[in-house]
Amino acid sequence: MFVVLKTALWVGIKHNERIDRPVDRAFVARVAIFAPVSREDPKHGRWILPLVVAGLIGFTYVFVTALPEAEEVDPPPAAGTSSTTTTTEATTSSTTTTTLDPESAAFVEATQTIERNVTDLANLAQQINDSWDTRDVTYTPTREALEDLETQTETLGGVVEATVVPDSAASAWADVIAGLDSMETEAAGMIFGLVEAEGTEPRLDALEAYKLAADTVENALGEVRGAVRADGG
Repeated sequence: MFVVLKTALWVGIKHNERIDRPVDRAFVARVAIFAPVSREDPKHGRWILPLVVAGLIGFTYVFVTALPEAEEVDPPPAAGTSSTTTTTEATTSSTTTTTLDPESAAFVEATQTIERNVTDLANLAQQINDSWDTRDVTYTPTREALEDLETQTETLGGVVEATVVPDSAASAWADVIAGLDSMETEAAGMIFGLVEAEGTEPRLDALEAYKLAADTVENALGEVRGAVRADGG
């Protein structure tokens, strides 16, 4: 059919040429309209890209399916926890409480009162001497204060000697009495150092000896209480 149309188009052109007329281009256009359209694809490369994409998809699928399955991993323990199990055995501790009879309990309480008095006397001795050395207090009040300190020490010594002591604490109680005797002696020595001695050394030496004797009494009282509690009253 294409050949027939082409022949007709050529005949028409020749006909016009023979009659010496311009080519009837409208006629040519009508003939061209009915010309068959070629079914051949002029763009041969437009199918290449889809084929490449399809090939990549296929390769990816095959590669992924060939991979080994991932191993499951346990999640890490939460912060502040430990995966190690520790077994702790409970230990039982027993505390032995000794109950004293009323008489022994009263004696222990008396020793605590004596100890507080000894501590107060030692602090008072230090304060009296410091005030005199800095001249915050004049001579007469200082002498009177030292004499009062001596009297209080002697009074406490008398209380200690008159106290009835359990047999279990008799040995340690002797150290308490000896310590208080030393405190009385050194209280008198401070007065002598203030009134009679030249310089401050005798008085201050007596002060240090007084405080040392007080420490001895406090330690001895601790031993007395320990002995009574150990005996159980």
